[in-house]
Amino acid sequence: MAIGPANYPGDTAVSKNWPGAAPGEHGVNNAISPKYCDLSGFAALGDRPEVLWIRGDADQVVSDTSLVDLGHLSALGAIPGWPGPDVFPPQPMVGQMRAVLERYQAAGGRYTELVLPGCGHSPHLERPAEFAAAVTGFLASVPAR
Repeated sequence: MAIGPANYPGDTAVSKNWPGAAPGEHGVNNAISPKYCDLSGFAALGDRPEVLWIRGDADQVVSDTSLVDLGHLSALGAIPGWPGPDVFPPQPMVGQMRAVLERYQAAGGRYTELVLPGCGHSPHLERPAEFAAAVTGFLASVPAR
């Protein structure tokens, strides 16, 4: 992995808002920030492919209580100066993802959530055989379009 402002995690920009930093213009984390990546229309896709969501139940990054979430850390009292949940709320990432997928399903799409016990942030690396079996099984079960 290439580390640095142009790669991972990316650069930052100064912000007048707490915590004083915002996504910059380069890097992986910035590419998936709301500044550049808006997935709000996903649930309303006209052509609704089947979705497989594979995650680990021990993921410390994508979690409803992630310790990389400044809102969650601040709510725990770990970061001073937090303006509170009305201004900078914790981000329950698993719950948010599930809510998007539930809206997708309510609009006629289908999704499968596979949770691997004892697995962290990278199921494809931590449990490659289970991951591959899940993906190939899923793809074999999806009707041809």
